Amino acid sequence: MAELPPEEIRIIEFSEEDALELSELFRQVWPLANEYPEHWRKQRMYTPEEIILDMKNGFHFFGSRLQGRIVGVYKAKITEKGFFGEHQTVRPECRTSGLASAMYLQFAEYGIEHGCQRNYCNILVGQDVGERLMKKFGFVPWGDPYEQTEGMMVQMYERPLVHEFSTTPKDL
Repeated sequence: MAELPPEEIRIIEFSEEDALELSELFRQVWPLANEYPEHWRKQRMYTPEEIILDMKNGFHFFGSRLQGRIVGVYKAKITEKGFFGEHQTVRPECRTSGLASAMYLQFAEYGIEHGCQRNYCNILVGQDVGERLMKKFGFVPWGDPYEQTEGMMVQMYERPLVHEFSTTPKDL
């Protein structure tokens, strides 16, 4: 991202009005994610209608804009187990910019603000970037790896959230 002007990374919540642009981001990024099975990549290229339906079903879409356009997103939902995050998508030119890290910090902040006991997510087994982020942000494996879809092994990770006033997500 060195060729792009520096901007402070701010994570915001997207709304139904952003569904078309989010869909365009998914259609641009997921075909390039060759570490995932092709059928999974196609499923991750949500239409605007699918995004809006997810929003109506309790999913939140969080991410960031650079120069007005969406450059990264993840979706998350509060469940009985905690705050579940998935589908993190970052434009290739914004990788290694700190955007994914900013999203993981906001993931913790939102969970704490809403009384969740943990953050949790699935990471593709053997995906170095995902596994490094899990270690960096204090996630630990939760259960055994499992096949989330045909030919795709994932490991669920969890991170307990601290609800004391003296602790911030930066302390996690």
